[in-house]
Amino acid sequence: MRLFAAAVFLLGSLLAPASFAAPTLTGRYRVVAIAGADGLDAARTHAEFATNGRFASTIGCNRIAGAPTIAGSDLTFGPMATTRMACPPPLDQVERAYLEALRNVRGYRLSGETLLFLGEDGEALVTLKRAK
Repeated sequence: MRLFAAAVFLLGSLLAPASFAAPTLTGRYRVVAIAGADGLDAARTHAEFATNGRFASTIGCNRIAGAPTIAGSDLTFGPMATTRMACPPPLDQVERAYLEALRNVRGYRLSGETLLFLGEDGEALVTLKRAK
């Protein structure tokens, strides 16, 4: 009887709905805040985690793309490809702050519709909201 109960429990956990899986970052977001940057126009921004593991983003001027490494709640961005258009102020400073923040990201926290890119000491470097 114990063997039967164990088999039923194991089968039930294998068939559990996917809603118990860890949250995925896949999707499109708006960048709403960057530490140390003023003048961000969130309506012109986006950041997207694609199903193929790629990341693409813009703050409203240049495009940024790369392949982040995600393991549990750890997140790092390796070398990023960017277009090199001259951006007008204050967008140029905002974009530099964003690229610097991405270089320093070491983790993330997803809570509801809000995604935080976190630095080494857990401080929020970038705040994003899931796009609707």
